[in-house]
Amino acid sequence: MKPFLVFENGTTYTKTQFDAKTKKYAKQLKKAGYNKTCRIGVFSNTENIFKIFGAMQVCSPVIIDHTMTEHELSYYDIDIWDDILPQPQYNQCNTDEVVGICSSGSTEKHRIIPITEDQYYRDGLDNNIQIHGNITENDSTINVIPLWVCIGFQTFALCYKTGATYYVLDDPWKSWPSVNPTFIIGSPNVLRGMMSPNVPYENMTIRHIRTVGAPMYKDFKVEAQQFFNCITTDSYGVNEIGTISIMHYPQKYNSVGYVLDNIDCKIIDNEIIVNNFATGDLGHIDEDGFLFITGRKKETIIKGGWKIMPYEVEQALLDSGASDVVVFGYDNVYAEVVGKLDLDLLKSKIARYKIPEKIFYVESINRKGQGKINRKNLLDEYKQNRKI
Repeated sequence: MKPFLVFENGTTYTKTQFDAKTKKYAKQLKKAGYNKTCRIGVFSNTENIFKIFGAMQVCSPVIIDHTMTEHELSYYDIDIWDDILPQPQYNQCNTDEVVGICSSGSTEKHRIIPITEDQYYRDGLDNNIQIHGNITENDSTINVIPLWVCIGFQTFALCYKTGATYYVLDDPWKSWPSVNPTFIIGSPNVLRGMMSPNVPYENMTIRHIRTVGAPMYKDFKVEAQQFFNCITTDSYGVNEIGTISIMHYPQKYNSVGYVLDNIDCKIIDNEIIVNNFATGDLGHIDEDGFLFITGRKKETIIKGGWKIMPYEVEQALLDSGASDVVVFGYDNVYAEVVGKLDLDLLKSKIARYKIPEKIFYVESINRKGQGKINRKNLLDEYKQNRKI
């Protein structure tokens, strides 16, 4: 039986060996009195995947970013299973919760988002990708997204369910070509990070790329598809619902594709409402049925009465020479930029009032998870440092 979990140090596990190890953790939890109403925090280090899947047999493991500070951990009412197993707390979750994901806080207050049995076994993004990407035991991927990010966990779950190989690399951004992955799931920022190694065109093994987390803007989409020698399957979804739209073929630049048949998607006051859930994302559906994301409701910058979408300004900056960018602000527009801008070109791309009041040139942009940025925190940081 081929291994489905492979560590860079040479340690491998078949699915049978993996299950045997997870059952040991499940027995510890059962003996301590845990049941399906309990949650237990587990740090997201990849070696803890055995604990996570063991806990899933008994209760709901909440996957905790192991780099969180004590202050950040205080946002979540959860005991963490590190060396010592905490006493169980009951009635913390519904019995159909399979696993809990900590929100990044980039869109609203910190909270634990439950992944239910329906989402995990039937409607989850991993199942969606298996169907549309035709993922089988012959495929493989890498640990390019951490487990505490919902899509990171779902990527591992996809390998577990299908028998596809999951490689754990010490530096996946640089060494991924050494294991010849056949599929990648991640944000545009993930793809950007993977595009630094020099990989011979004829040796590219990736056949399926699913993008999540942010729109694929035209110039980068073309660049990524040429680099990987693979069409990107762009998609849009939220943790509470799952996948909302997918773009296979035909493809339209900057879109996140067609809304799925089982999804009720409406645009109310420019906000995307899905199955009566307010996503907080702004967008529109064009005359051909393609869905476009234009920004976040809470990220709207209002300058002198004008409403400005950060994504729109970011696209203009990218079109004007920036290699990476984040736009933020409340009543004025600011930007962090990697690279050199052609300011004359920028003026031709967007209205003058949308051009950032201040541009901060940086070597890299500090992103979280799927490439998200907490724009409010970034604004507060610059205010505290008296830069704006």
